[in-house]
Amino acid sequence: MILVFSLPIVTILSIGVLLGLAQGHASHQHFGFTVAAFMAQFSAAAAYNITYAPYVSDYSRYLPKNTPSRKVIGSVFFGAAASPIWLIALGAWLAIRLGATDGLLGTKLAGNNIFHPLGTVSAILLAAGLAATMGMNAYGGMLSVLTAIDSIKRIKPTRRARIVTVLVLTVVWYVTADSISSSAVATVLNSLTLMLYLLVPWTATNLVDFFVVRRGHYAIADLFTPRGIYGSWGRRGLTAYALGFLAEIPFMVLPGIAGFTYTGPLAKQLSNVDISWLVGLAVAGTSYWLLSRSLDLRDEAPAIEASDERLGATL
Repeated sequence: MILVFSLPIVTILSIGVLLGLAQGHASHQHFGFTVAAFMAQFSAAAAYNITYAPYVSDYSRYLPKNTPSRKVIGSVFFGAAASPIWLIALGAWLAIRLGATDGLLGTKLAGNNIFHPLGTVSAILLAAGLAATMGMNAYGGMLSVLTAIDSIKRIKPTRRARIVTVLVLTVVWYVTADSISSSAVATVLNSLTLMLYLLVPWTATNLVDFFVVRRGHYAIADLFTPRGIYGSWGRRGLTAYALGFLAEIPFMVLPGIAGFTYTGPLAKQLSNVDISWLVGLAVAGTSYWLLSRSLDLRDEAPAIEASDERLGATL
């Protein structure tokens, strides 16, 4: 539904920009390439895509077992990359040619320049789409929190528990965002940076496990019980995650949060260029691969077969 409204709007805006109908003027400021700025944008783009990993995981589980990996990877890549490339370019034009410091305000100004009230309607519809996306993210965050609690103490995810968790997360997110920066753009960038620090070691561990270690073969039923072959805790994965995150710290360039900032000693040697997530990606992935060399996957084969039979019986 979000796509139904947003795609025509962004298409019209883009055509208006290309035809010069959105007006604007060339900037007199000289824009050059800097490594720090490139890495900041590259990191933001990486974080944006990695944050979609839970959605990919959730929806891909319903695909047929014989779905080719290349189709899954291709669909996810082009779906996740096409819109950011398009919108980042449009946002850069709004920032440079119209001096916009806020995406919605820039969209409103450019749209109304093309024809009134295109910009006003576009801003309202895009804001509604953003609210819907935030709802999906809040729901995903709630599931993650309740799943983490359930891993320690068995709980029943009632409607009340879900609502309370979403409300608590909303307060935490608001306080965190309010303490980061007064600029909306900087707040988003800093939030993506923080998520990147946390998500990259997890992503690296998952990818290595799926594509290198187990090659997509799992006892699905055992993932939902602590008495299964995977147990309650994956010590190899947790160890790899911890090592990856610790390796990031010397390379971090933390944004200002409630007056606190941090630049790692190795980041200072690199002129404050933040490559911590690349280091975390390499360390976590390599660590998990090395720790998993002691796994005897033949022991998992009976459980995988039993899981497949059990799941097949429920279809």
